Amino acid sequence: RGHYQKTILPKPEVLSTVPRRYGLYGAGREQFESALDAIEKPDAILLTSHMTYWYPGVKMAAEVLRERFPVTPLILGGIYATLLPEHARQTIRPDYLIAGYGEKKVLILLDSLFGISRDNSHLPEFDESGELPWHFYSKLESVAVLTSRGCPYRCSYCASRLLNPRFIQRKPDDVIFEIVNTHYRYNIRDFAFYDDALFTNRDRHIVLILKGVIDHGVRARFHTPNGLFAREINPELAELMKEVGFETIRLSLESVAPEIQHASSNKVNNDVFIQTMSVLENAGFPRNRIEVYLIAGLPEETLEQVIDSVRFVADQGAISRLAFFTPIPGTVEWEKARRKGLVSDDTDPLLTNNSVFPFYTEPNRAEEFKRLIRFTNETNERTRQQTHLQLEELDDGSN
Repeated sequence: RGHYQKTILPKPEVLSTVPRRYGLYGAGREQFESALDAIEKPDAILLTSHMTYWYPGVKMAAEVLRERFPVTPLILGGIYATLLPEHARQTIRPDYLIAGYGEKKVLILLDSLFGISRDNSHLPEFDESGELPWHFYSKLESVAVLTSRGCPYRCSYCASRLLNPRFIQRKPDDVIFEIVNTHYRYNIRDFAFYDDALFTNRDRHIVLILKGVIDHGVRARFHTPNGLFAREINPELAELMKEVGFETIRLSLESVAPEIQHASSNKVNNDVFIQTMSVLENAGFPRNRIEVYLIAGLPEETLEQVIDSVRFVADQGAISRLAFFTPIPGTVEWEKARRKGLVSDDTDPLLTNNSVFPFYTEPNRAEEFKRLIRFTNETNERTRQQTHLQLEELDDGSN
């Protein structure tokens, strides 16, 4: 994770009652314009987008680009453009909008715009070779790796299936080449896997990748900011994770409540989670270095269910990380929220930000969630202290 410049901005009217500051992370307008001064007029502008509730940043970027290059075709793609295409068309007003995988689509579009005639039918939807242009970065300290797109599961709150209708895994040899080449060519020692389902098809995918990385002598730290499926972690995989240098481990539990586990495609249950914690500990991972995602704020979830989940994680010696619910159009949980009157087709995406929605859509729950955060932080601190005391006792016993 980076530490980005933050500029406080006036709050949009729709957020006027939200008692939080509103700001822009990253380069401001002046910095963006200054960077544009250094480039020649482009033939086309490809503008991406990320979270739907971050659309104001996309809008500002488009406005600056329009002012600077008024006749250059502007092509919008990305997550926001895929999930909310009509909102994006009306708000950003791109010349062209590409939903879904854009690599092949944008190539075909550019060919048509510039009168280039060639057969693109043989091209894959996206390039999985791992040859990424990292040399464009003047300072590169870490690299993100994507070994697959999509997820085989259909969790009720997740948009992965909307963004990636098919689950596609890259060839292990291509991933090995990417990691090994990047490590040695750029001296990169931190790699973050951003897959939604990194451990799916474990023995045919991640096990082969990790063995290949080890065989090439790579010495690095590996991080998994997205939740790992505990069910897939067996002793062999856990030992490979330890040997290759996994540093950040985050497991997906979501909840100890059976109904929420069912809504999460039954990826894990409490017994499987307990077993996985033991497997990881036996491989050499301290329990208090393992973080566990718990979802909070689902339309039909109770505060007590989240508290029970935090206590369960603490009983296993791990650290809870609350993931507050964001309603995403097209998901089952969006429909539940709509039936409760929490969202509608006209809801401004700004209000679905997970730093806003769980707290202020239902004002009576705001204090509950604040207490929940305090409870989770205090529980995590006790877990860390307990583990520290246990380690001290072990040290005393060995002298």
